[in-house]
Amino acid sequence: MEKLKYPIGKFTLQKEYTKEQINEYILNIENLPINLKTILNIISELDFQKQYREGSWNIKQLVHHIGESHTNAYIRLKLALTEDNPIIKPYNETLWVNTNENNLLDAQVSIMLIEAIHLKFVCLAKSLDEIMLNRTFFNPQSNRTFRVSDLLCLYSWHGLHHSAHINLALGL
Repeated sequence: MEKLKYPIGKFTLQKEYTKEQINEYILNIENLPINLKTILNIISELDFQKQYREGSWNIKQLVHHIGESHTNAYIRLKLALTEDNPIIKPYNETLWVNTNENNLLDAQVSIMLIEAIHLKFVCLAKSLDEIMLNRTFFNPQSNRTFRVSDLLCLYSWHGLHHSAHINLALGL
């Protein structure tokens, strides 16, 4: 069950990040939209209802979740860069993924959202220097402060994590 929940392993923060790691995280974030489009453009509508484990989100829900989550990540990045240790607004991702528009709209809508937000996210991330990478925000849900570099690490992992879920659901 743990391997199905965390097919690439659980997320872990690092104390320090090398420039190479940061570049890899940004590359993973940059490549996520094209990787998602590649697989999702060849599957059937029925495939979007497949789950990676019993009781999990289906592929359509995963795609909508990625769009919503990565939009929040971009906003958190902007807040961290423009305010001093801002307190971010947590949200209940399960309630978000189950709102009506996610049931009514095709997953391709969230693919377009992911493409657009990742263009901005990556453009901004590539421009960050060491001082900016160490700017912070506070997440009251986890009661901890995160650096911008932590955010890049997290959302690199997050995209790979849910891509692996999609692959599991499709039996790849």
